[in-house]
Amino acid sequence: MSALQEVLTVLLGAEGEAKRIVDDAKNDSVGVIKTTQEIFIPDRESKMVLAREQAKGLMENALISAQTEAKQILDLGREERERVAKRFDENVDTVVASVLAETVDKILAGRN
Repeated sequence: MSALQEVLTVLLGAEGEAKRIVDDAKNDSVGVIKTTQEIFIPDRESKMVLAREQAKGLMENALISAQTEAKQILDLGREERERVAKRFDENVDTVVASVLAETVDKILAGRN
């Protein structure tokens, strides 16, 4: 019976030691997780800040490009309007004289 008690005592001691080892492992894993989070959270935050800055830069560049393109389109439209106005000014007298001559011819042709 003493051998049986000795075996039971050893088993109980082993169970207690196993519980202690499991508890220590749990505590260690909590510590590792906490340390990992402390290391990676600032890194993740700095990467997020960098990503935001890059996105902001891309948006600003896109805005500048759009504004530049819009200005070029406006300039081209203004230049085309000026060319049309110049051609009109150059040809208005000829066109009016031609229309007037045709009208006079029609009126005179109608009298005969």
